[in-house]
Amino acid sequence: MKLLPFLTAITLTLTAITPNIIAQNPIPNPDFEDWSGGEPAGWNTINQSVLGTSFVCVTRDQTNPQHGTSCAKIETVTHNIFLVGPVTMPGILSLGEITLDVLNQTGTVSGGVPINTQPNQLKGWFRYLPSVGDSCILGIGLSRWNGSGRDTLALAYKIVGGQTPDWTEFSVPIEYMIWAVPDTMNIMFFSSNLLTGSPVDGSELWIDNLLLEYGPVAVQNPPIKKEHMLRYNTAGQPVITLDANAGTSEICIYNMSGACVKSIRPAQGQRELTLNTGDLSFGIYLVRLKNSNSPSVSLKFVRF
Repeated sequence: MKLLPFLTAITLTLTAITPNIIAQNPIPNPDFEDWSGGEPAGWNTINQSVLGTSFVCVTRDQTNPQHGTSCAKIETVTHNIFLVGPVTMPGILSLGEITLDVLNQTGTVSGGVPINTQPNQLKGWFRYLPSVGDSCILGIGLSRWNGSGRDTLALAYKIVGGQTPDWTEFSVPIEYMIWAVPDTMNIMFFSSNLLTGSPVDGSELWIDNLLLEYGPVAVQNPPIKKEHMLRYNTAGQPVITLDANAGTSEICIYNMSGACVKSIRPAQGQRELTLNTGDLSFGIYLVRLKNSNSPSVSLKFVRF
């Protein structure tokens, strides 16, 4: 089984400079000192029971924290599920809500925590002991409600492979697609890199002492008013609602490399369309609507 993060690659075309500012760290429980119910306070994990089999992929580690008395340990775990067989679950730690359907192999990561500043970097400390051929993902996304839907303003991630047994500082520069102040932030960590294949049992990632850095930021285009809405349905599928003046529309689904891997044209007068993602390879995607009468809108989604 495969589960992927919510980030995608972005190519920047314009750089905007803002002065350095000092802001309170909006990351909840950034040093993972507070835990409740087996999860760090303010965070969500993939820990759950699947058909009676318990997957505990994120735990509190108090043996060797980088700061304070504890840190988060994120591990890829394999268990045998009755009538299903062996299932390998990557460790996932997120500020957003993780919704997983193992039987149908669908899942989404949505939401996050409030933020009202524009950071330019996610920084923190990590240790990583991957199984052979594996790597981890460290990522952040920023979004904003536009009145009818949610815009993805900025996305960034870092893939790290190889043995890193000692605590090492990391930084993830944040790249803005839309120049606007976000209202929601999601940070995610994966113990396995599902962009290049299946999760590898036994990979271990430790995270501690997170912060956001402020200063010059990059932006692709100015904020725009949206007349359409991209959302998820209850099954975790991307759904697009078209306005009455959509005109000639084209929906493109982009992969991590920025290539349009699937193009869809809504029927004349069609107001809502549920996107079929079953024919896509496992990966991270961005769906974008472009039309002749109004600006484009986009939505990130996960296929695993």
